[in-house]
Amino acid sequence: MDMSIQHALQRPEGMPQGPALRDFLVANYERLRQRLARRLGCGDLAADCLHDTWLRLGDLGVAQAVQAPEAYVFRMACNAAVDQLRANRHARQGGEIELDQLIDPAPGPELISESRSRLQAVDRAMQRLPRRHRAVLEALRIEEMTRHEVASRYGLSLRSVDTALQQALSYCAQHSGQQVLAGPSTARRPLR
Repeated sequence: MDMSIQHALQRPEGMPQGPALRDFLVANYERLRQRLARRLGCGDLAADCLHDTWLRLGDLGVAQAVQAPEAYVFRMACNAAVDQLRANRHARQGGEIELDQLIDPAPGPELISESRSRLQAVDRAMQRLPRRHRAVLEALRIEEMTRHEVASRYGLSLRSVDTALQQALSYCAQHSGQQVLAGPSTARRPLR
């Protein structure tokens, strides 16, 4: 073994390095955790930070002798706490944005089921409409034709188109349990 490497691996008595600092942390864990918890105000965070410190010490190769192992380990734990708090802050800030993006604007299963039931009720009511009333309703509301186009297609006056629409809407609303949201809510002559 090369003499420079062998010299770096040797540690003087009472001056822990690398894995020896891990052993020091384990031996003094409770005291370090209490001290760190007082500083951070959270025992769980202190325990997490000491765990991170223990992991970091395993990867750490300390080239020089550590004069004050407790201060060294405690400072590493404080640095781990700062890193963790910063990461949590960034995650919270980023998390809020991500949560907003994850919100699904689509309706849930309950609303879908309720809407399908309403649609089926309106469809059943439309199937029972007289042929002319259903044709006028479909032309105006589904095909989005103008009143003039519907009147000329079916050979009706504008007033007859309006009356047929009004009666059809009222009938569908009454037989499907819905409200008419456009136009007068009651027809002059209800459909039977």
